[in-house]
Amino acid sequence: MEYSEHTKSKGKVRAWIISLFIKAIRSCSSEEDRIDVITWLALIREILANSSLPVATKAKNIYRLTDSKKTVKIMFNSVMEAIKNYKNSDLPFAVKITIPVTLGSACFVGGQGVGIAAFGSAIGMPVLVLIFLGTAGITAVLEAFLSNSEARNYISVILAMLAKDELLRRSKKLQKTIVKDPVKAKSFNMPNDEKELRYKLLKMDPFDFERHIMSFFQNSGLPTIVTKKSNDYGIDGFARHANGYIIVQCKRWASDNPVGRPEIQKWKGVILDEEIKNAIWKTYFVTTSYFTKDAIENAALNNKIILVNMDTIIEWHLKGFSVN
Repeated sequence: MEYSEHTKSKGKVRAWIISLFIKAIRSCSSEEDRIDVITWLALIREILANSSLPVATKAKNIYRLTDSKKTVKIMFNSVMEAIKNYKNSDLPFAVKITIPVTLGSACFVGGQGVGIAAFGSAIGMPVLVLIFLGTAGITAVLEAFLSNSEARNYISVILAMLAKDELLRRSKKLQKTIVKDPVKAKSFNMPNDEKELRYKLLKMDPFDFERHIMSFFQNSGLPTIVTKKSNDYGIDGFARHANGYIIVQCKRWASDNPVGRPEIQKWKGVILDEEIKNAIWKTYFVTTSYFTKDAIENAALNNKIILVNMDTIIEWHLKGFSVN
């Protein structure tokens, strides 16, 4: 097959796979599942667009995000099965032979091509998005459900999907804070040495620190937004969990400046607001210092508050993060 013909055939394969994705998303049984899948796509596109990541790392991150979402795994098992059975599809023969040729020639993990059997393995979804879809393919899927302007970037996708979230609609205060000049979370490069890591965290710009902390939630697969530098409620970030909203406050304070009871009491005033409390599942109060005994005792009276001090932040970096 000549190069130009192969390119055209590969484009037809991509269009076919895009149609499979769209069909799978439309088959979602609930709007919440659809939100979950579309925001997952937005996160995957962020990984693909990161030119600093090697292919193997992209594949690992894509698999991790896919494996962490039950809805995504269920919805796209059918997509991968359809691709595995491409010989029985209504694709033209010249297009069908493009699939194994592309898989065999594409360098993937370890520098070797992969076969069609990959779609039944752990690297099935990474193979699919890295080799066939790419950022353009994912954007085409997003545009099937969102306007062109909404599908352009991560924040626009998240805002468009959250606009359909009934839980958020019932809390105008949260909605107002989220949609007012939102910013994307950002994971900053950090040293592996614990001492150097502590030093860098303490020296970070406070707003960069907020973005960095919220990146842990984003990288775990949750739709995440960092709020404007100042807002009425002291909320620095949001993450949408299946159980409700996670709200976060960050204090990039000196190690000898502890968070006391007054700060926790003020935070409780926010999360106990009648309009906000029913939308909230968990709250994180994060600091680079530590919490006084009174602060810890006061926070313990509310089971939605999770206190995160410098030692815990270090654990997130060195041992991994999971939503409690």
